[in-house]
Amino acid sequence: MPDDPVIIERIARFKNDLALMNPPQLVRKYVAFGDAYILPDDQFFSLKEEVAHHFQVHPNQVFLVGSAKLGFSIARRKRYRPFTDTSDIDVAVVSDRLFDGIWEDVFRYRYQVGYWPQESEFKNYLFRGWIRPDKLPPANSFRLGAEWWAFFSELTSSGRYGVYKIAAGLYRSDFFFESYQSICVSECQEEARIQP
Repeated sequence: MPDDPVIIERIARFKNDLALMNPPQLVRKYVAFGDAYILPDDQFFSLKEEVAHHFQVHPNQVFLVGSAKLGFSIARRKRYRPFTDTSDIDVAVVSDRLFDGIWEDVFRYRYQVGYWPQESEFKNYLFRGWIRPDKLPPANSFRLGAEWWAFFSELTSSGRYGVYKIAAGLYRSDFFFESYQSICVSECQEEARIQP
């Protein structure tokens, strides 16, 4: 259990709402809206603006997710683990235009260059409506992957948002973003129901 009273209070509020709301409502309340645990409002706004400007999307299409947003993780293997100095700032970009553009480039890569080691994992996430950049073809031979990593690497090394690594995933639509985030929330609800 974390020692930070702010995180303790955030976890308690989230756990209380698990019994009162359905997964999409919980995702909207805790992930899509509200403040970010790790960034003051001005920095949170600036990060969204900077990512949105780079990818030419609206700031409302850029989200903070995970423990940087909540103060704690809801992922299965890290459930309720607090954000620490070794945690990442995870960003989600929701854009069908960006998603389809990268998907088309990956399709071309597959048939012009061939198989890459992360291909089956890439397809698994693609089926769920999101692209994990670490599953793209190797950056040394896939320009869009190299550009993605370069942008977030520069954002991290700039120090504008603290000492944390900044990484991002890309969702095709709000439906996929909300549905994927709802999986973890549903698991939290199930765990809460079976606890004595």
